[in-house]
Amino acid sequence: MANERQASALAPAQPAYILRGHTSQIHSVQFVRQNRRLLTGDADGWVVYWRLESKRPLAVWRAHDATILGTAEWPSDRLITHGRDNTLRIWQLRATDEDVFSTVLPADGASLHRPKPWLLHTLPVNTLNFCAFSMCPEQYAFDQRRRPGPTPDRDAALARVSDSIIVAVPARDDKKIEVYQFPDEKLVSVVPRVESKDTGMVMAVKLAHHNPSNAAMVIAGYEGGFTAVYLLRPQRTAKSIPDFAQLIYLSQPHAQPILSLDASPDAKTYFTSAADALISAHRIPELPLNIQADSTTPMGADRLLAPAGGPKELESSGGPITRDEPSQTVDTGSAARGKKSNQPDEPAGAVPPSTSPSTSPVGLGDTAAEPPPLSFSKQPVAQGSSNSNSSFTKPAGLSALLSSAAPPSKVKPATPASSSVQVQPPYKMAQTRHAGQQSLRIRSDGRLLVTGGWDSRVRIYSSKTLKEVAVLKWHKEGVYAVDFGCILDPASVGEHSRQKSADLPPEAGDGRVAPREHGLGRLQRQREERMQLKHWVAAGAKDGKISLWEVF
Repeated sequence: MANERQASALAPAQPAYILRGHTSQIHSVQFVRQNRRLLTGDADGWVVYWRLESKRPLAVWRAHDATILGTAEWPSDRLITHGRDNTLRIWQLRATDEDVFSTVLPADGASLHRPKPWLLHTLPVNTLNFCAFSMCPEQYAFDQRRRPGPTPDRDAALARVSDSIIVAVPARDDKKIEVYQFPDEKLVSVVPRVESKDTGMVMAVKLAHHNPSNAAMVIAGYEGGFTAVYLLRPQRTAKSIPDFAQLIYLSQPHAQPILSLDASPDAKTYFTSAADALISAHRIPELPLNIQADSTTPMGADRLLAPAGGPKELESSGGPITRDEPSQTVDTGSAARGKKSNQPDEPAGAVPPSTSPSTSPVGLGDTAAEPPPLSFSKQPVAQGSSNSNSSFTKPAGLSALLSSAAPPSKVKPATPASSSVQVQPPYKMAQTRHAGQQSLRIRSDGRLLVTGGWDSRVRIYSSKTLKEVAVLKWHKEGVYAVDFGCILDPASVGEHSRQKSADLPPEAGDGRVAPREHGLGRLQRQREERMQLKHWVAAGAKDGKISLWEVF
């Protein structure tokens, strides 16, 4: 009893540090570089790159002309920012370049000129639904490392692919998601809308690598309270047409729009928070054998050009999609070549065209000439027959093949894979009685999750029981962004610091040994190591301040 009274008499937890410098609300906070740096973004598009050891800015620049929606780290020297100005940008910020950037904070003058990091990539994206992007290493690299047998330039290809990432962003159709591969800036997959339910627009997205199946997945949260998991098919060939992701899980745990979601480190479980007071846990189902087998085989072009949503499904998703022109002319060319053998190539379900002269296509002669290039300009009407009526009644070229095909109503399209997925209840739910918890994040050890609330509280929950274990209160206005620091191994941190010191360049270029670490440099390194090993929580709020907390 005495211990309980003593615990209740303890003062509430206070933040270890407060970082000031932004003049508008904070929308993104993220620990990068193994807890040595903190990246923050505000509603005016400013990004501040903080050094945690000194609590001072190392780089300040205006990355976007509108609100920063999200940030990410692309190891080892690149940063990704996503703004409401309809752009996603990838910057190069190397450790050797940190001294050349401006450290003048936005609060000290927004009109001052500040140099920006080197801009590597810019991708136009949709930001109407306030959904931030998600990034993970490209799954193709994992599959290639497990593929036996020698291949040409295998080492060079693996080195290139292992450095590549995939990025998921909202599509132009606000119910879809597009997945791009960088550094090639290639659209590799499209996550279609859920046909069986009206989910509303995409509100949150997460890319994760499912360890049990060695598959990349897209986890989505929707405006209607739905959440879904999609399987991405690995890219086996350098084709220009993207694949369609396959729906494997669907649930509706919330009655209000989902605000945030995050997956456990092994991606077996993920959690969602919404505008209501619920926090839900979801178990990703084991992949069926048919999905596993299908995921190892590239999807054919015929299935891609005829998805479940119709022929316009791919075009409506937007993005720089490049279609293969030979796929548009192969039927016409094969029909011309097959006229001699009376065995033309036809689409599935089509009725073979007649070989009589009265119904033979005009312009497809007995010669194996290549078809003319596709053109949309006005062309004069060819006088191929003396009978004027026949020129209007007889279709020509590819139209003859299409007109001779069976009516569309008699050909049943392939059943979409998502039709067999039913709405399932979540694995676990917790009624927190605190509406509007957003920016949900899971710690790197998978034990805790944190949320920022509209009521200015930062709440920490157990990922196993979903019970509230801590409430952090300091901000006076709503908390919009939170993040956990990584849980690091002390041995690995010390080894990394010693390796970093050993890699210092010599004072002269004649091969002399680098100078030893003395005095202030050693103390600074030791202080930085202690900062890396702490269990940090960062919170950014509407008041423009960032609070740093030490938790268990």
